Amino acid sequence: MGEEMPGATDDALVDFTDRALPPAFERRLITLEAGACRAFAASDWADSLVVLESGEIELESLGGHREHFQHGASFWLAGLPLHALHNPGQVPAVLVAICRSKSAGDR
Repeated sequence: MGEEMPGATDDALVDFTDRALPPAFERRLITLEAGACRAFAASDWADSLVVLESGEIELESLGGHREHFQHGASFWLAGLPLHALHNPGQVPAVLVAICRSKSAGDR
């Protein structure tokens, strides 16, 4: 079995904001201020794993339904029929999008 990190618990979250990534990957930080809304553009999220590092967000579908996510959630937005991302919280929501690096060869 692999070794655990000192002080790690089953509910410990990994921080992706400063964690070193292999050269084949790149990271983008997206911040939505409290109460802010960001229109969804599929190209912004192509090929990205998204981690909600802090705060909360709601993903609004084209039909108006909203799905709520809290700190620690990870998700994939590619191919989803979304209209916007909303921050209904009182603090900024920080999303980390990790994708393959454009300089890493064919995508």
